[in-house]
Amino acid sequence: MDAVTLALRIVLITIACSAFVLALIALVRAARNPGKAMRSFGAALMLFGWGNLRDPRNDTVAEAQDGRIRGSAESGDPPARD
Repeated sequence: MDAVTLALRIVLITIACSAFVLALIALVRAARNPGKAMRSFGAALMLFGWGNLRDPRNDTVAEAQDGRIRGSAESGDPPARD
């Protein structure tokens, strides 16, 4: 391997690593202020099956659909029948 090829390979690897780090920084910044960008990113991940995007406003509905019960299932003694 000659010096030019080695230098080119080092430059390309450095650019790729820098782009990856900058993409991660952009992702963290977008996650701090959730909005259209993060919803779009989540939708893109869902296309490939890499994420589970659930709207936090619908947590109560999602819990009911999953069969989970909010609070304790034990409500106390049953009423006495006389």
